[in-house]
Amino acid sequence: MAKKVTVRDVAAAAGVSVATVSYVLNEKKDAKISEATRKKVLQVANLLNYMPHQETLGLPAGGTHTIGITYRLCQDTPSRNIEIMQLLNLLVERFGRLNYNCLILSSDPDAAKQPPIRGLDGIIAIDLEEKEFKDMAGDYYIPILCLDMLINDFLFYQIYTDMDTLTLRAREQLGDDFYLVMDRPCNRRYQDYISGLLPDGHLLLFSECKEEDFLALKKQKILVMGTYLGLALRQLIPEENLMVLSPDHSPEFPGSTLPVLHYEIEKKANLAVNIMLNALEKKFDVKHEYKIS
Repeated sequence: MAKKVTVRDVAAAAGVSVATVSYVLNEKKDAKISEATRKKVLQVANLLNYMPHQETLGLPAGGTHTIGITYRLCQDTPSRNIEIMQLLNLLVERFGRLNYNCLILSSDPDAAKQPPIRGLDGIIAIDLEEKEFKDMAGDYYIPILCLDMLINDFLFYQIYTDMDTLTLRAREQLGDDFYLVMDRPCNRRYQDYISGLLPDGHLLLFSECKEEDFLALKKQKILVMGTYLGLALRQLIPEENLMVLSPDHSPEFPGSTLPVLHYEIEKKANLAVNIMLNALEKKFDVKHEYKIS
């Protein structure tokens, strides 16, 4: 098991005293601590995944800020759905640790348009189509972050998986001629970005393929994105031709030694939280696009 992060670890990483960390995390109003120091302690605690004992924190019953999170699950994208829920849980846990409330926003494109929700301080959108995103974003004048999606607008921060680096790593083991099988993203620009990293026809969307399509590729090298899809394709593709791209550190493939290429979903959540903290304090970064591998 990983060593539990302590207050001393946070203090050392932030370059402050243990007492300062304690004052910040317990929101002691009588302590003379600068806003810059308070912010640094909170961000370091978040990055180190520090988990305080709730009974030791003098937190009020309700959060001081509310962050909206919007996403859409699809019936034919199982691995994508699982990853979105993992990301959602990480965001809720990390914002909750900072005493921020999270509110899930409806993202059904077929539903009647709803009026904007009052009281939100910021919004995080996960893999929405560009038009759907802009229809929503146009109703708000608060910081909005995009996760695993590409939007043709420099106003919005965009954080997504660094498929450039991951496909290069895959080539080291699979060679240059491999196929990538993944669930269909809602965001078409993100799909086009991934497709552009591969030869024509080498990106296969799981929901658009039939069993015979995969059987025809039995002798080809296959990179499959997501543990669930890895479990499905190992029934059709010889394991020596298969590699799994997964956000899980140790995905379980019973009776198998499938090679796994891991990418950091926790770093994505941490970065999203820290950028949102900056934006809420009107400290906007010049850089608006971040790739996480």
